[in-house]
Amino acid sequence: MELVLDRFGRVLLPKSLRRDYNLRPGSRLYVDEESRAIILRPETEEEPLHRENGVLVFAGDACGDLDKALERSRRERMDKTGGRQA
Repeated sequence: MELVLDRFGRVLLPKSLRRDYNLRPGSRLYVDEESRAIILRPETEEEPLHRENGVLVFAGDACGDLDKALERSRRERMDKTGGRQA
């Protein structure tokens, strides 16, 4: 990916990067220098949801009883489908 500096030394990050890293106006970025490379690193807490190969993946900590939540979800699905597997 190639970016061009404007006359004030600014760079516009493509919309896809802003979306992928949840960057909004006012978001902070850290700048690191490493062997003739400039690295921009967003200042964010670890997001519990991230996209892997087009699929949302939850990587946060679970709270509550997962077995009960799963069973409740299965019961609700069975109720909606009239007992048929969905």
